Parts: sequence; structure tokens; C-alpha cells
Amino acid sequence: MKSLILAIQFLTRIPININIETKENSFADSVVWFPTAGLLIGAFNALVYWLSSRVLEGMLPVVCAVLANVCITGALHVDGLADTCDGIFSARKKERMLEIMKDSRIGSNGTLAVVFDMLIRIAILLSVPTFKMIWLIFSAPIASRALIPLLMKLSVYARAEGGMGGLFLGKQGWSRTLAAFAAGMIMVWLSLDFVGLAAFAMAMLTIILFRSYIYSKLQGMTGDTLGAANEIAEIAYLLTAVIIWRQFI
Repeated sequence: MKSLILAIQFLTRIPININIETKENSFADSVVWFPTAGLLIGAFNALVYWLSSRVLEGMLPVVCAVLANVCITGALHVDGLADTCDGIFSARKKERMLEIMKDSRIGSNGTLAVVFDMLIRIAILLSVPTFKMIWLIFSAPIASRALIPLLMKLSVYARAEGGMGGLFLGKQGWSRTLAAFAAGMIMVWLSLDFVGLAAFAMAMLTIILFRSYIYSKLQGMTGDTLGAANEIAEIAYLLTAVIIWRQFI
């Protein structure tokens, strides 16, 4: 139960005012509950979409759902995406890239990344019928939170000093990693059947390729790149599901 609360506190802004006594591997142990936290996020986003669609028309309910996702996560992963793009696309050496990623200020690359992240999500969701859209909104956070633990397990920390990524990278065992992966995959399957599984597989392939690219720059991952991977995984998941529906079903 402590690990579940810790996962929810870390990944969301749901107000659970319980002080958890943490040990060295407490955060790493909590990854088994990441898909459950993703389920809560997805349920909140889908509820906001459904409620707003009762009173609003056009693209506004979709915008509300995307905004809900940002609010319930505290823009944790969006911030990681912005910092990653500012650092990686600065055309500097590794050490300088890492310094730029720690800077709280956002640059042009980070701004563009956030803008396109939001625009692509909205455009994808607007291209499918409402009953499919709700399940996409619900299941995308589950898929990404099931895949991030796998990415953590397959990566090392790029920084010499401590940081948010250092709480997880290289810390959790395979049992918890695979349990999170399996739980997320089952939830996705129950949500979208085989379309969800195909989208889940594509999202996994996408973040593996992303890992390869980040490794070529940093020789490891950071908390920011994990956040970026979450955003990329969700978009890959959404886009794959829409392509399958439009082209094959």
C-alpha cells in the first residue's frame, strides 16, 4: 500500500496527504504501481472529457481532456519533454546538454516541443469518433506508465550526481518491472482489445528507439528524458490506434 501511495504521489497531483517513510529503493519499488497511477490519470481525463462534452461542442471537450492530463500530472512529463529538447537539440557536448536540461528556464526548442505535443494530441483525438476517443483518452496514460518502468530497467543514469532519475534508473528488479508491464498490457487489452495491444507494442518500439537516440547523446537517461519518453509513448500509442482504425477496421 505504501508503494501505491508513493507512486500516486509521485506521478500525480492527487492530494494524498500521507507522509511515507522512504528507504533507498522505495521509489524504485513503487514502479509496480505505475500502471495503476496511469489508470487514475486516464479515468480523470476521460471523465473530464465526458462531462465537458455534455455542455461544450467542437474541439473544446478534447482541449479540456488534454488540459486535465496536464493538471493531474502537474505537467511533470511535459516539463521533462521541454528540458530534454532544450538540451539534446542545443548541439553541445554531453556535459553542457545536461546543464541546460537542469536549467528551469525554457528555450525555443522546449517551447516548440510542448506546443506540438499538445497540438498532435488534440489533432489525433479529433480524428476518431467519441466512443473510441474516450477509451483512447483513458488507456493512453496506462500504456505509457507500464512502459516507463521497462525503459528505466534497460537504462543507466546519465548524470554523475543525484537527481530525480537517479531514484529509479538501475534500481528496480525485473519482477516489479515485468509486473508493471504485464498489468499495463492487460488493462490496455481490456480497454481497446487487439488495437490496444498493437498500439502498446508500437509505443514500446518507439521508446526503445528514443532510448537509442538519447544514449547516442548522453550515454544514459535522466529524469527529464524519462518524462519525454512518457509523452512520446502516449503519442505513439494514440497515433497507432487511430491509424489501425482508419486503415484496417
